Amino acid sequence: MNTIQSTSGTVKFRLKQSNSIKETPIIFDYSYGRGNRLKYSTGFKTFPKNWDSRNQRIRAVSTINNREEINNRLKEIELKFVKALSKITEEEKQNKDVLKTIYDKIKGRRTNTHEAKIKFIKYADDFTEAHDKNLINAASMKLSPGTIRSYKQTIKQIKNFDKEKNYQLDFDKIDMAFYYAFVNFLEEKGFSLNTVGKHIKNVIALLNRATEDGVNTNLKYKHRDFKRVSEESTSIYLTAKEIDDLYKLDLSFNKDWERARDIFLIGYYTGQRVSDYNGLSKKNIKVFDKKKVFEIHQKKTKKTVFIPIHPKIKDIMNLRYKGSLPTKLPDQQINEYIKKVGRKAKIKEGITTKITIGGTIKEETIPKHDLIGTHTARRSFCTNAYLSKMPVIDIMALSGHTTEKEFYNYIKVTPQERAVKIADSAFFK
Repeated sequence: MNTIQSTSGTVKFRLKQSNSIKETPIIFDYSYGRGNRLKYSTGFKTFPKNWDSRNQRIRAVSTINNREEINNRLKEIELKFVKALSKITEEEKQNKDVLKTIYDKIKGRRTNTHEAKIKFIKYADDFTEAHDKNLINAASMKLSPGTIRSYKQTIKQIKNFDKEKNYQLDFDKIDMAFYYAFVNFLEEKGFSLNTVGKHIKNVIALLNRATEDGVNTNLKYKHRDFKRVSEESTSIYLTAKEIDDLYKLDLSFNKDWERARDIFLIGYYTGQRVSDYNGLSKKNIKVFDKKKVFEIHQKKTKKTVFIPIHPKIKDIMNLRYKGSLPTKLPDQQINEYIKKVGRKAKIKEGITTKITIGGTIKEETIPKHDLIGTHTARRSFCTNAYLSKMPVIDIMALSGHTTEKEFYNYIKVTPQERAVKIADSAFFK
């Protein structure tokens, strides 16, 4: 193992979750004395497949542009830490606060021992501001604008809670008592169960970040009951006929509706998330064996997929965009316009919805077109492709689902529809 042996301990780097399929933090791990360890986030993340555990460095992977930068920084942390150890007493080498101060100085953090301990709300504000203004380390995992916006919404509610309840919230007060008080506060404000769950999820995410950064040491939030609450939302898919009705609809009288409809249909015929299908252009079109395909770098999965260009997408391009693709629209506008387009296409089946608001279950029936959104395109593709007997593995290769369990939970297929599909299998012939 490529570790640095100091006179009183061992410095090494490891992954927080070596079996993760997602990016996971690279942890600075210093073992000293009998069973004592100092664990700190380095500020870097990587996929486990790109991590060389023997040499404790990022592998030589061509797609990682800043590999050398990260590896050099890890080496620098090692050398500076060991050098600092050589300048302190043996007694200080066993003092965790001294070791933390050394590491903080290496990372450029403030280490004034007389400074008040950073508060949870202050940490959350600073964290979101750093990401919002792109002030984070270039090699750190950058959060999406949507995630930052969601964090800020949660921080706003935490501030309201702290003010109204005079809770004097800090890291050491975040426990199950806080959890129940905060959930009750959000329910009293009339938030839906899923919105309450979103805020709890964000609190946990911020606490995980603070813990990785060595700012938080209170782990009571890891209690098994300190968890996100949720209920299954009413999700719909459009049938192949309804998709065709949208496609045939003459919207020349309203170019905004027409562009939103065309972008939605591109989402349907590619099976992508809106972050990947809204804004496709000619530069995404590649030719393989004389066949045109879309090359799409999925923002969420970080994977590159190649998707055949459906004939109806080609028609959309040629009929209305001179061989190009419709320019990007804000997601909110697509959601607004596609509902109106759905109403125009007479997609009006009544859908019964149930939602928990303020702790009370409310039920109502609303027209199907009012439930259409950007996400409906991908869900409709997955469901209709499944019903058309396209192999699930091929659908998943396009949609970006990583497990069959995740895929089957996502599609909207009734037991009757599944039975008909199974009846067509070779076993029942």
